[in-house]
Amino acid sequence: MVAPWVWAVAAAALAVAIAAEVVLGRGSFTTRQAIGWVGDYVSLAVLFGLAVGLTAGWVTAGQFYTGYLTEYSLSLDNLFVFSVIMTWFAVLPARQPRILLLGIGLALVMRSGLIVAGAAALNRFGWLFYPLAVILVWTAIGLIRGSGDAPGGELERHTRLAGWLRRQSGRQGAAPLLLLAAAIGLADLLFAFDSIPAIFGITTNALLVVACNVFALMGLRQLYALLAGVLGRIVYLNTGLGLICAFIGVKLLLRALHDSGVGWAADIPAWLSVLVVAGVLLATVGAGLIDGRRPHGRLARTMLERRFAVVDTDGNGVWQRDDYRLLIQRLSQTFGHPADSAAGRAVATALAALYDTMLSDLDANRDGVISREEFVAGVGPDLAGRPEFDAAVGATARSLIQVADADGNGVLDPGEYTLLAAVYGARADQAERAFGRLDQDHNGVLDVTELTLAIGQFFANRDPGGYGNVAFGHV
Repeated sequence: MVAPWVWAVAAAALAVAIAAEVVLGRGSFTTRQAIGWVGDYVSLAVLFGLAVGLTAGWVTAGQFYTGYLTEYSLSLDNLFVFSVIMTWFAVLPARQPRILLLGIGLALVMRSGLIVAGAAALNRFGWLFYPLAVILVWTAIGLIRGSGDAPGGELERHTRLAGWLRRQSGRQGAAPLLLLAAAIGLADLLFAFDSIPAIFGITTNALLVVACNVFALMGLRQLYALLAGVLGRIVYLNTGLGLICAFIGVKLLLRALHDSGVGWAADIPAWLSVLVVAGVLLATVGAGLIDGRRPHGRLARTMLERRFAVVDTDGNGVWQRDDYRLLIQRLSQTFGHPADSAAGRAVATALAALYDTMLSDLDANRDGVISREEFVAGVGPDLAGRPEFDAAVGATARSLIQVADADGNGVLDPGEYTLLAAVYGARADQAERAFGRLDQDHNGVLDVTELTLAIGQFFANRDPGGYGNVAFGHV
């Protein structure tokens, strides 16, 4: 049994850390600050595990570390929906930490109730381990089978969720803080229906499960700041999470059989569980790094799918005329240009010409729209150098600068580019990083040549780390 003083000290340490974080981190996190806070929370979890081991035994400590790693790894998937919700609602970076704090706090309260109820049921009805094991294995199969679909299927589901929430707000601009916090909390609770059964495969001690969840979710805000823009590059994330769920599902099934008196059913020790979960996480990251160096690996496909999501304005899975028309409406609303103004007509003509050019090249089945698969298969170097393609890209770059150039100097400064990128769904911090890459001559502005090159490479370069990835503020 974990000594009461361990719980007291852990609760006090977390309370102090959270209070300090709220006081010191009122705005958005810098990279260094985010790394520091993530390190602090991980260190607290490690120290808590050591205290558990000294007072309750190393088997219990092993259960905590395995549960913590499992919950932490499964919580990475939450960052996808956090990113979509923040982008859809156009939440300013300065507001995001506070919204995430409230949302994660709400999720912890709801998760704790779910955990207590689940632990009580499992301790009373041992047969529940069997359906839990089936749920985990089924989840694992879904994650592994869908690992090649990211960010497509997941992104579309998350976008639909964010769209529904935005409609409930009844507002086109910034959404109410409490609504956003509730959205974050509910989204996190939905993911808990996958992660909590996984941790019950490790221990049914309700307090220990709550502790694993608390330590896993603390620091998630900072992890979001670090990884939200690059999470899509972890191309084997779903596969790794699926393997973890499958391992714990098998462990849960073996435990249920062992408790029922089946002699051959082995009880997997806690230390082995820690090694397996940690090993899978390391292998997942390592495989992603290796894939990232391959020109036609899964990372390349993932980045092309993310580019498709930029032009698929309404998020319905196909690039069609309605997408650029919706984009024109957003540009007009953002920059105050009437549709019949010179800037409005220029951007409408340019975007229509660009779409028609891409349609003639990418619409393989000639159905009048460009599917995700057609986009991924068709974009690349074969498009470059064609007169109609170069003309459409150049006209698009000129018209976008004309629309977004508030001071009329013929170039885009960082503020103007940030507004333009926001129309394409990019956050301010993403736009800032993109501007630094696009401004190749480092003169503090983007001219037509730089933006033309970026848009051209967006469609004609398949490099997952290429210049074209950030043409519209983010990929």
